[in-house]
Amino acid sequence: MDAATHKTVSKFSGINNTDPATRLFPVIVAHEYVYPLQQANNMEIDNTFQISSRSGFTTLAGSAGTAGVDNHSLWSDGTTCLFVDGSTFYELATDYTRTALCTLTGGHRMSYAPFNDRIYYTNEHQIGYVKNHVSYSVTDPIREFKMPLPAGQFIEVFMGCIYVAKGNDLYISDPLCDYYDVRTGYRRFASRITLLRAVDEGLYVADSKTYFIKGKANEDFERDAVYPVRAIPFTDVRVSGKYIDDSLSGNVAMWTAENGICLGDNSGQVRNLTEARYVFTSHGQGAGYIREKNSIRHYINSLF
Repeated sequence: MDAATHKTVSKFSGINNTDPATRLFPVIVAHEYVYPLQQANNMEIDNTFQISSRSGFTTLAGSAGTAGVDNHSLWSDGTTCLFVDGSTFYELATDYTRTALCTLTGGHRMSYAPFNDRIYYTNEHQIGYVKNHVSYSVTDPIREFKMPLPAGQFIEVFMGCIYVAKGNDLYISDPLCDYYDVRTGYRRFASRITLLRAVDEGLYVADSKTYFIKGKANEDFERDAVYPVRAIPFTDVRVSGKYIDDSLSGNVAMWTAENGICLGDNSGQVRNLTEARYVFTSHGQGAGYIREKNSIRHYINSLF
């Protein structure tokens, strides 16, 4: 065949590695063919279906006192930025200088939850909060039947209460405080909790499957199984539903399950967004965040 007669392929819809290569057909969008890819590495596709190389990065470590040995658990709300290097917990300033906040048990991922004027954190070994650039421990309220929340693998805030996942157990604080009632302030799950993420009308919690908790308070706790697959830890994010679909109201949750990227709305409905097009090897944990570039938002995950 004469190479000059070949049609230029300029629009791409993303990866499809579930169907045989010989059966990958384009779809027609605005009278143009949009083709799937079977493989792609370090590529981005925008809302016009154009493909480009993913941008690189600039190393800042060492230029302003940020060089570290084992940096991890980076978090920011746009005002405060926190991270861990080895066994030291730091706050990072806008000029990339860092201030040590406290010493932690090294080698453990942090989970964060902003609540009023505090940013709560936990890493399964310590639990506390940052306020006005200072780290504080959670203290014993010295009240009958009340205990400080334990350190766990995840922490989240919903309807004025703090939730902590520790192993198989989900601890629920009394309203507007960081202690719980030892008689009623916890729920047990069948296996280790791998997801804890609040949306406007409830909480998504996963062990070997995923649940939606609809109660407005501890005494109204209702747990409904909404998805039969385990979530991969630390891949979850909360994002405005309008970023995903105009029909979605309020905030929604996104996470990577063992069979694809999932979206959970405010009613507890879960959709797998990638199952029909993309399969991957299961991983023990990962990381997830929303990135905006050229007015296009991407859910980025890293699995390891």
